[in-house]
Amino acid sequence: MRPPQDNARAIFLIILIFWLATSPDSGPGLIAGPALIKSRVARQRQALGVLNSTQWGDFAPRLSDDPPETEPKYLNLTGFREEDGYVWEDLKRFKDRCEEWSKNAVGVPEAAEPVWQNATGVVHGSWQRINASLPRYHSSYNLSAISPSVSWAAPNSDWGRNVTGAEGKIMVRIEDNEDDETEPEKIDKLILDKAEIKARQVSGTINIDDIEGTGSGWEMRLHGVHWPRQGAMLLTTTSEKFAGVFGLPHLTTRPDFFESSQVLLNRSLDKALEQKERHTLLIEPWTSTLDAPSEAWNPTLHCEYLLYVQIHPLDQDILGVQPSLTGPENVAKAIQDVEDELRFPQGTGHRSIPRLQMSAVLFSPDCAFFLETKGPPAFAPADGIHLVGVKQEIFLYSVSTFLLGLAVIIFGQLQLLKMQMRETSTPSTLGRVSFNTCCMMLLADGMLFTGAAAWSFSASTTLLPSLAITCVSLLSMTIETFFLAEIHKVQEPEWRRQERERERQNAPANPTDTANPPNRQTPANTAPLVSTTPPIIIPSDQDIDAEIAEVETNNANATLPPPATAATATPSAQTLRAQLSNTFGSLLFLGICILFLSLAAASWRPSIRAAYFNTLLFGYLSLWVPQIYRNVHRNCRRALSWRFVVGQSVLRLLPIAYFYVVPGNFAFAEPDWTAFCALAGWLWVQIWVLAAQSVLGPRFGVPRGWMPEAWEYHPVLREDNIEAGGLPIGLVLSTPSSPTSSLERVRTGEEGSRGDKKRTNSTTTNTHVIDCAICREVLEVPVVRAGSDDPTAGGVSGVLARRAYMVTPCRHIFHSACLEGWMRFRLQCPICREELPPL
Repeated sequence: MRPPQDNARAIFLIILIFWLATSPDSGPGLIAGPALIKSRVARQRQALGVLNSTQWGDFAPRLSDDPPETEPKYLNLTGFREEDGYVWEDLKRFKDRCEEWSKNAVGVPEAAEPVWQNATGVVHGSWQRINASLPRYHSSYNLSAISPSVSWAAPNSDWGRNVTGAEGKIMVRIEDNEDDETEPEKIDKLILDKAEIKARQVSGTINIDDIEGTGSGWEMRLHGVHWPRQGAMLLTTTSEKFAGVFGLPHLTTRPDFFESSQVLLNRSLDKALEQKERHTLLIEPWTSTLDAPSEAWNPTLHCEYLLYVQIHPLDQDILGVQPSLTGPENVAKAIQDVEDELRFPQGTGHRSIPRLQMSAVLFSPDCAFFLETKGPPAFAPADGIHLVGVKQEIFLYSVSTFLLGLAVIIFGQLQLLKMQMRETSTPSTLGRVSFNTCCMMLLADGMLFTGAAAWSFSASTTLLPSLAITCVSLLSMTIETFFLAEIHKVQEPEWRRQERERERQNAPANPTDTANPPNRQTPANTAPLVSTTPPIIIPSDQDIDAEIAEVETNNANATLPPPATAATATPSAQTLRAQLSNTFGSLLFLGICILFLSLAAASWRPSIRAAYFNTLLFGYLSLWVPQIYRNVHRNCRRALSWRFVVGQSVLRLLPIAYFYVVPGNFAFAEPDWTAFCALAGWLWVQIWVLAAQSVLGPRFGVPRGWMPEAWEYHPVLREDNIEAGGLPIGLVLSTPSSPTSSLERVRTGEEGSRGDKKRTNSTTTNTHVIDCAICREVLEVPVVRAGSDDPTAGGVSGVLARRAYMVTPCRHIFHSACLEGWMRFRLQCPICREELPPL
């Protein structure tokens, strides 16, 4: 038997869930939700009954120039009533403008030119705003009288979608629904192609950018009717304060449009309401917001729109048909062949597909303004050609092509990374690579993987290219994660040493510290301190007495930095995994923040949106800056191969160039050569800095003292021992009786015809010759004579001359190529096994 306390907890939990479900603060709840939906469906049923019982001309609102004795006619629909106060005085003005657009595009209705029969596609262009006859403000409407049973979210705030600027941008996505047509509804397949479709359901998504006004952008969903023969479409928004789709036939411009649209909407709306009555939680198919669930529970106030679209005839030159010679019927047949080939490819092909061009008029009956696309005859073609775009099939083809190209680019980046990993497979080479540069690459590929994976869930036509990007980016992320783990394992001791050094510098001095009191004798059982004096190295082929004397002379000045491979406490594998997990967690959090911020930036002011994306791409293309800093900090001339640096730079710049340079990109982004040149130039500057570091030295041009001291493998060698530590072993000038004098050759300056500069240099330097212990070949080393100054010591020529040899802290000298190849595998001197600072 259950204890009474458990029963009490269960009852309390049930009451809490019931209270949360029925609470009106978070929505209608599980109890009030079905009742709210049923009441809404009942209102919509009533509106459908009004549509069925009305005829053409039953909606004739009063116009601004009508005489007082004219009796207006209104409908018992929300927003169509006289007491609602909408600006229906401009309805005739709207219809006249629509007829004017159609006549300019295709001619009179009796002899209209053939156009696209399926208008599914994407178009974009510019618009201009025109005020209505009577102004309307938010305070002009009594929402309690218009929609008494609706609880509006923030009823006293400004309405959304209210365009205030004089002009801006617009993009329209049209979706033609060929499965829902008026005549014939059910007919034999053999005569279906010969039957003329009078009306067809259509929906569209509109993006309006109010650049000069509010600076905002709005995206809305409209539903309506398409008349394929005339190439005209009428769409409207629908909300709790405007029954747009139920009164749409009364907003048409012709009686035949009214009849065909009324038949179509009676059938389609009745089917939709039947489904809602069976399933009360279904979302309304004619909602005007893309955020349908929240709009259903908490509707917001926004301007309503009527959209009239007229499709323009096709370019006959591109189509390859002359109507004056073949007739309009053959032109329509050619258009139908192109559409059939696009939808069901058979391999026939065409030279090119004509573009999709439309003109549009938007009318807001509650916010009282017009938006018209800019183009002839009102505007010159240079100012705009209305709405121009491509068919849906062409649009999806361009998207698929871009995605496949992006997958190839990522695969190329992956191959470059694999080749670079083969070259940096030792601790010495891994220590040169910047950890932050690889993190930036991983972050970019991770965001691309997330976006491609999310797109794959909803993609249909572009599913395979999206899956290709998802798989390739996942593989790239896996390899980059492994590469980062190897770099972290090698560089982690260096980071810990730097952290301890910072803590030691920041720690305050405490003279009363009893843990290590000054001047205290070392206990007997304590290990003696290790002397910092460098060991005396006695090679087998050198003069022992001369070497011992030289070392004893320079003991006081031989101060070498501690090697980077000095013994440190090795962290456990669990600690390394924890540190890597923290790093990857930070990258994941940063990537999610950037993704959400980028999605939110789509609705920002265009100038701010462009500045945000330019800044984001500038940071992304700064991936070589951490490597440049790493080279300067470690005094490393080159860490990555030029194939990797140049290849990664080009491949990561190509997708950005598509949106910044190509005018017909699928995102309809306007070309911005200035921004692209700035981004590409910044990336080019980084590559040149890396090249300068490789040739002139990583710290060439960096003021001394900006970076911690590091061992200089290419020092200026002087006979007077100005360099700390003296000359390298084997280059010490010996006495005539020394056994090494026979192995040392000094070449003095040339005489006569070499020129004054050559003669001056010859008198200031000697060229010593020694055998390289690695390749056993002759190594010629220039040494500045005692008391002389080398005029090229600080110049580029002197830097290039010193690149031929390398001097280790243990005073051994080798060919640069020989020692660099050795240090790729071991950071130890090939002769004495002394630890070497990393290169």
